[in-house]
Amino acid sequence: MYNRIPLLDGPTPLESLPRISRERSNNFYIKRDDKAGPEPGGNKARKLEFILGEIKKQGYNHVVTCGSVFSNHCRLTAMAANLHDLGCTLVLNRAGDDSSSEVESRGNFFLYQLQDVDIKLIDRPEREKEMQSQLEKLRSEGKKPYLIEAGGNEPAGVHGYVEAAAEIKKQCQLSKSVFDFIFLATGTGTTQAGLIIGNHISRCAESVIGISVEADKGEGRKTIAEAVDEYCGLHDLPSQRIKDDIYFVDDYVGEGYGLIEKPVVSTLEYAARKESLLLDPVYTAKAFRGMLEFLEEKAIKNRNVLFLHSGGLPILFSRSDLIEKYMTGETR
Repeated sequence: MYNRIPLLDGPTPLESLPRISRERSNNFYIKRDDKAGPEPGGNKARKLEFILGEIKKQGYNHVVTCGSVFSNHCRLTAMAANLHDLGCTLVLNRAGDDSSSEVESRGNFFLYQLQDVDIKLIDRPEREKEMQSQLEKLRSEGKKPYLIEAGGNEPAGVHGYVEAAAEIKKQCQLSKSVFDFIFLATGTGTTQAGLIIGNHISRCAESVIGISVEADKGEGRKTIAEAVDEYCGLHDLPSQRIKDDIYFVDDYVGEGYGLIEKPVVSTLEYAARKESLLLDPVYTAKAFRGMLEFLEEKAIKNRNVLFLHSGGLPILFSRSDLIEKYMTGETR
């Protein structure tokens, strides 16, 4: 089993969303993994408990990881590394629109700078080369670095959400002790891979549905399947049977990763006004919108639906000026 370091303070809350439930003809609940790990929290903390646990066990003393300037994974990796006396290098690719210079002074990027980490800001095509360059540099300095893939995409990271599925099962107070659907934002696919493996073991939902924030259906499903194969190969689990349960929806990506659009802003407003629920425009609001539209388009009613809130509060503030323009009608 994987070594574990403490980042979470007990199970994260599982709460009902009564006002949205009354309006939308389904029973909505939310798993608050935005409260997982060092504040302001996020789903990557579950993965990092096991990834950093293995890193410490094997004697590494520095981590290198990558993501966009929005990356919740990079923010939590930096914070967790500092808490556990590990050096940290972040290789960050710029935003995908003309707002790069503004975004790079706010939100998660600002929080990276507050941490004791080394930041390398590059264009996306340079990312893999730059990570290898940083690993070589650190080794030449006598350090023992470890490369964490984007989003914590490795078996130890997957295991964090295998455990989360068991936690959801214990918290479920429904009469049949299982949700009809779990929805989540899917990027690298690690969280969804862990949940469907965990669901095979713990049976917490009838279906786990990932709403893509970037990848198309072919690419996204392939990434999740690869993560399932690798984990199942290490743990003697029926990989093909579990892969048959991959449900990945790419209908709500919009113009692309990290780009702010009116339908997502409308979802942000709706969740905040109905439930005082704060979502972000890159991950969770896009997935929440996808969940609501998916259920409506398929005329699904009277089901028990759980949304995994994977965090991202700093992103909301980093794009607040553009969001406000959509809210006031200055941008359409």
